[in-house]
Amino acid sequence: MLDNGWHGANRHYMWRRVLKTETTRIAESLASLGRDGRFRRTIAIIALATASAGALAACGGPADSLSASQALAAGIAAQRAGHFDTATTDYTKVLSSEPKNAYALYDLGDVEQFQGQDAAAATHYHQALAVRPKMENALYNLAILDSTSAPATAKVLYLEVIAQSPRDAVARLNLGRVLLALGQKKSGDAQINLAVNLEPSLKSLAPPTT
Repeated sequence: MLDNGWHGANRHYMWRRVLKTETTRIAESLASLGRDGRFRRTIAIIALATASAGALAACGGPADSLSASQALAAGIAAQRAGHFDTATTDYTKVLSSEPKNAYALYDLGDVEQFQGQDAAAATHYHQALAVRPKMENALYNLAILDSTSAPATAKVLYLEVIAQSPRDAVARLNLGRVLLALGQKKSGDAQINLAVNLEPSLKSLAPPTT
C-alpha cells in the first residue's frame, strides 16, 4: 500500500511505503509464530490481534512473542490514529523483547520518516534490512531518504525494489528522477516513460522526457 506523504528535501520522490493491510499481516504473523516464534508482516487490527493472542495462549504459544504481537498491533493502531509518540513506545516495547524483529524496526522507521526524523528512520531501515535483506518496503523508503543526499545509493536500492516488483510504476518513476540527477538522461527517460506506460495517471507528475 502507498501513502502519499512527501518528505522534506525528498518531496518530489513519491510516497513512503506502508506494509500490507492489517488483516493480511496479522494472519501472516500468526502463521509465522506457529513456525519459528518470529514475526512476518504483523500490522494488526487490535480486536483481531487480541482474539488471536487468546487463541495462541490457549494453544501454548510463546508468551514473549504473543506480548510483542499485541504491542506491535497497538503501535500500528496508534500510528494510524496519528498518535506517533504512543506508536513509538509500542514499537520500542516489541524491540525490547525481540531486538531483531524486522517489522517492528521497519514500522518504527516509518513513524520516524513520517515525522521527518530521517536519520533515525534510516538507521531502523538498515537494521530491518540486516535481518531481512530483501524487505522491499524498507528498501523503497530508504531509497527515498537517499534520493537527494546519495543518489547513487538510491539508484541501487530502487533497482533492488524493481527486481522484486518489475511493474512497480512509482519505483520506476523515482528511479528515473534519480538517474536524471546522476546525469544519466537516456536511462532516466526510459524509466520515466516505462512508469507512465505502466500507470498513465503518473504522467502529470513525471518530468518531461525526450
